[in-house]
Amino acid sequence: MDRIFRTLWHQARSVRLTVVLCLLLSADLAWGYFCLRGRSPLFAPLNDVGLAVWIDTYGRHNLMHTAWFFILLGLMALLSVNTFVCTTDRLVALLARGSQMGTSQLFYRLAPHLMHYALILILVGYLSSYLFARVLETRTLVPGGSMTLPSTTVRVVFTDFHPLYYQGERLPTFTNRVLKPRAHLKIIKDGQAYERVLCLNQPVWISGYGIFLKDFAPETQSAGFGMRHRIDVSLRKDPGVRLYLAGIVLFTFGLGVYLAEWVFIRTKAHVV
Repeated sequence: MDRIFRTLWHQARSVRLTVVLCLLLSADLAWGYFCLRGRSPLFAPLNDVGLAVWIDTYGRHNLMHTAWFFILLGLMALLSVNTFVCTTDRLVALLARGSQMGTSQLFYRLAPHLMHYALILILVGYLSSYLFARVLETRTLVPGGSMTLPSTTVRVVFTDFHPLYYQGERLPTFTNRVLKPRAHLKIIKDGQAYERVLCLNQPVWISGYGIFLKDFAPETQSAGFGMRHRIDVSLRKDPGVRLYLAGIVLFTFGLGVYLAEWVFIRTKAHVV
């Protein structure tokens, strides 16, 4: 068993495997580009129903247009394993030579490995989101309307809507259209209240739940006169968020260490 494990580990750390996987990924993504053209509604439910349900419905019943996506998942999984094995091998070798270099030099050498582990963590986080995230419900709120997060005492109140409008002149079609919807929410938790701003692509996270803005009205400034503001929000419980946020933090830290080495160590060595 140990011999089989060593053989698999040796095969997985191959740089040739990395190159082959990258080439296959490029070809698969090119195929996916043509499959996606005009068929984006086929993949849109991924954001609402999750990967497992999507595979059992839209995915397996439209294999002519979704097979590239399944291949993509497999290739990304293999690339993650390949990256993990290669990084771990190099990290073990680096730590073995740690006594031959100073602590600061060892610290700087760890930066690329931290970034590789961070990327794997981000990928695992997103996979967890697609596999285990649950969209619980969609609610429509008007100013003064509220909702309570499931299985909690946290109450969310929609207090006001202050969007940013397009005020330029170069794009007449967008004149007075909402560029950035900003819904002001009051979060009441454990007897304390605080404000949060909800926008598209800027959800509000509270007590393990994500509040996402799906739609709003009115969409233009002129249509807003005499019309009551309205937002449609969806609630999502996503266990993968903490993983890929931790990956982003780790990657940023590793990148900062790498840049510090480049600026303070390598630049000084060239000057000397």
